[in-house]
Amino acid sequence: MLLSLKIGGAWSYSAEHLKCISVMQVHTNYDKTTKTGNTIEMIYLLVNPETVAKEGVVNRLEKCGNREERVLLTRPYSITLRAERIIAANISTEKRKITVHEVWEKVVMFTGPSAFYAAHEMEHLEHIEIDGLPMWAFKYEIADTELGPD
Repeated sequence: MLLSLKIGGAWSYSAEHLKCISVMQVHTNYDKTTKTGNTIEMIYLLVNPETVAKEGVVNRLEKCGNREERVLLTRPYSITLRAERIIAANISTEKRKITVHEVWEKVVMFTGPSAFYAAHEMEHLEHIEIDGLPMWAFKYEIADTELGPD
């Protein structure tokens, strides 16, 4: 959790009888009238987590550790994890305040990017190395016109 607070991102730690992951959820409150906003981060520390359910399939490019390049792989769109303990840190940039508390519900569900990070860190706990199609294997084309958002 301290690494997520200090550096950002998701992290995992594994020892003989202890496995932990930290996963961030980030939300932005933005006022279109004043054109100002603040992010709210929730960092979850899960002690001895296990996967309860996964849903959906998302193709994404991902890089890990010392790998020199990103690879194409699949992640669940949502993942539900159960843990012996869940500790959450709520970071308010607006209030410049971090509130830490234990989550009494021992199950948490992540969706979207948070689910991708959680699934990735769960693989680390199982000592699974990511293996996917290198992005250099993609077909590269030069478009005749500017491409839109699709």
